[in-house]
Amino acid sequence: MKNQFSNVKKAWISSFGQYAQAGSMSAVNVLGATGVDKKFIIKENGISTEPWSVTLKPTSATLQAILVDFIQRELPHRRVAKLAGLLLLSGIKGTSVTWRESLLSYLVSKRHTDGAWVDCEDTAWCIFVLQYLGESSIEIELSIKWLAEERSGDGWGYCHRDTPSIPITSTVRILVPSLRDERSATWLNNQWLKDINRPQCLSYKAAWFLLAQDKQEENSALFERTLYHLLADQRDDGGWGPWRNHPAPTDCFSTGIAMWAIASTSNGKKSNEALKHAIHWCESHRIDNGLFATHFIEEGSAWLHLGWSAALHKLNR
Repeated sequence: MKNQFSNVKKAWISSFGQYAQAGSMSAVNVLGATGVDKKFIIKENGISTEPWSVTLKPTSATLQAILVDFIQRELPHRRVAKLAGLLLLSGIKGTSVTWRESLLSYLVSKRHTDGAWVDCEDTAWCIFVLQYLGESSIEIELSIKWLAEERSGDGWGYCHRDTPSIPITSTVRILVPSLRDERSATWLNNQWLKDINRPQCLSYKAAWFLLAQDKQEENSALFERTLYHLLADQRDDGGWGPWRNHPAPTDCFSTGIAMWAIASTSNGKKSNEALKHAIHWCESHRIDNGLFATHFIEEGSAWLHLGWSAALHKLNR
């Protein structure tokens, strides 16, 4: 198994060799005499990162290099917007990066006249990125209006013809706070209550539910039960899969969003121990250029980057 994983690492490094320099150039040693990471700023080859933990530096730099490349090659805006959004959620400040203007221009060019992009999910990500980067509020209001009118019942699916889902409803509530209303909160609670009582309950849905809750709901019985469930669903290796005993291996998305949810919503000792265990999984699975061996490598790596950064911020508070 170890040799098999080494071969996978070599294949990923070979396939993404163009980004290897971005990852390695940022892995500079800035440890102080005490061995504690210092906060610092580095700006090279058009890639800028905010004061950040040296632990995440290779991943942050490589993901930004990929984002710049995606914009230049005009890859599907869905991938561009989600990657940018995950980086911004991780704490990278869009006001000081060199890719801000090109990203704004690219996403705005893909917006339709009704304010939407393609569907509710990618429109929510685009709205979040544009708002974060300071796009005109008038233009964004049109996009938010479209998203509000495209809901499916009380929640959101991909469009108004689709069945509403926990992931997309949660995405809208998290990324577009002005649409966090009582209708979607009630739908989300009722739908999640059905899911959590099923024999197999998806860990990433539990994470979405926790992240999309209003502050006043964080002491509810369902919230506490969901947090307990997500902690119990952690695997022995430190990561998460679809659920604990699912035959699929631990994956980047489930692990990243679980870490983000736990770090954002819990303060207990068990949560801290779970995050430390998850960080060990991240450390042992990151390849040489800072990414993780997974399909859609930038998205899986960006979810882990977000979860890992949230965990470090929480543990270092």
